[in-house]
Amino acid sequence: MNKLESRGERDNRVASIRNSKHPSQVVHILYLPQENAFATSGIKSLFGLKEILIPAYLVIRDIELIGMIVSCFLDEISSAQERESTFTYRARFTVLGDDYTLTETGNYMKLDLAH
Repeated sequence: MNKLESRGERDNRVASIRNSKHPSQVVHILYLPQENAFATSGIKSLFGLKEILIPAYLVIRDIELIGMIVSCFLDEISSAQERESTFTYRARFTVLGDDYTLTETGNYMKLDLAH
């Protein structure tokens, strides 16, 4: 289980998610004003996978839900690493009745509502 820890705006960091099973595994959520989005920072360095880009409107809509989604991905990535298996981002998934997509966009996997 991961813990969402609020942070100040220092270095555009707005939150951090720490893996409670592996406290050294911390992924930060950064604000990217030029993208009008938020992005994870740490998934690539910890696991060699693309960071997740989150459009600002999704964070404004429900920041706790977005934190929960990122936290679930971190749990899945960490579990795959422990099993020495390969993790692959799911292209489409449902959370609390809403469908989401993850699409490869440059250096990121972009999270969005499915249309």
